[in-house]
Amino acid sequence: MRHPLLGRLRLALIGLVLCAAARADVALHSLWELHGKHNTVYLLGSIHVLRLSDYPLPAAMLEAYGNAKAMLMEVDLGEMASPQVQSELLAGARLPEGKTLPEVLGKERYALAERQAREVGIELSAFDQFAPWFAAEAISQLQLTQLGFQPESGVEMYFMERARKDGKNVAGLETVHDQISLFQNMSLDTQAEYLLSSLAEAHDLPAQVDSMVHAWQQGDTRWFENLMQSELGRDPGLYQSVLGARNRKWVPKIEALLDDDKNYLVIVGTGHLVGRGSVIELLKKDGIGAIQR
Repeated sequence: MRHPLLGRLRLALIGLVLCAAARADVALHSLWELHGKHNTVYLLGSIHVLRLSDYPLPAAMLEAYGNAKAMLMEVDLGEMASPQVQSELLAGARLPEGKTLPEVLGKERYALAERQAREVGIELSAFDQFAPWFAAEAISQLQLTQLGFQPESGVEMYFMERARKDGKNVAGLETVHDQISLFQNMSLDTQAEYLLSSLAEAHDLPAQVDSMVHAWQQGDTRWFENLMQSELGRDPGLYQSVLGARNRKWVPKIEALLDDDKNYLVIVGTGHLVGRGSVIELLKKDGIGAIQR
């Protein structure tokens, strides 16, 4: 399962920050350092899905992993193998008994969504028993797979596999249940609009994803910040629940790591690290500066 606002926003949970004061000859990455009295906490911006051709990762990221004794991600991806979590995901993905996607969308919206899905080679009827949020996520993931992007090639999976082999502890800032609840708590009409918005942009996804990876590789944060702002303007409530509220919950947990004596690597989608209300901005308000590498 991909992560909230996924599609456009979900993919937007990725990126880097360009410092206006940085020297032009210094390459920046989606990596920041926070310094406690006795340790360093690294914040790594993630692209949740990548292609094998997007590797190897920059040396600075690999060095941060090597220096860290433990790792935190948005969720511990190891949870996904749990039968209980799989059962909860399936239950949350399905519409309540007696409801169907055509009924939720209505005749006119369903016909539009069906036509747009078919234009990118997908039959919407395959999702008639599923909630609109799940249909949007699944369709975006199918498109990404067709383009060569795979969750197992994403930044989190790459480092989780390394941590497993190296015996490093891995934990989550939140649970899979928390993430599923983000969508379950949306009204069906909000979910329907999310699906329609996602399908309206389906044709642009290949070019958008290529631009995103290029921006990530070049350290072009403005690209990501502009995307964040456009999503905020589209649905401020959804934006705040998927990004803003979660950032505020995570910051105290990240700040607590600075009281430890061992180094940590914290990996989150970069949409959480750029722009207004980001983790970086909230840390700054608390007097904690982040140094970009």
